[in-house]
Amino acid sequence: MEESFGKWISIIHRNLCAYMNQSLPGSDIGYGPKRFLIEIALFPGLTQEDVSERLLMDKTTTARAVKELEKKGYITRKRDPEDKRCRRLWPTEQGKVFAPKVIEARKKAQETLAQGFTEEERERLATWLRRLSENAFNLHMEKGAGENTSQNSLKDPLKRE
Repeated sequence: MEESFGKWISIIHRNLCAYMNQSLPGSDIGYGPKRFLIEIALFPGLTQEDVSERLLMDKTTTARAVKELEKKGYITRKRDPEDKRCRRLWPTEQGKVFAPKVIEARKKAQETLAQGFTEEERERLATWLRRLSENAFNLHMEKGAGENTSQNSLKDPLKRE
């Protein structure tokens, strides 16, 4: 019987989420919004669309996470002085203080996941995971399945800048 990639990916994902939540006790945001906070803290001034594209997330999920981060005081939206229609995302002081803690926890998780792998094995694994991501994207988009996503906002994972 063939092993399911999804099973192992799901186990990794669930345990990483649990670790991230446990390693930051007292946090009032979940794992998902933490990923958005990191992106905004590392690259202040992005638009919501920029964040969606960088994280390969649909616009609806991004809007929900940004709304939560703003409501809880981690980020703020400011109008772009050159394009009044555009609102850019900036970390607040609270976000600037919290983001490095999230980044450090993520770094420890990555190091733990990579234990026992040589550098060559890590590189091969990263390549294989990218290929799996591309295949999953193609499966999702197959025969118009992607037409029902939020404005087709899912991007080809290998076309990342």
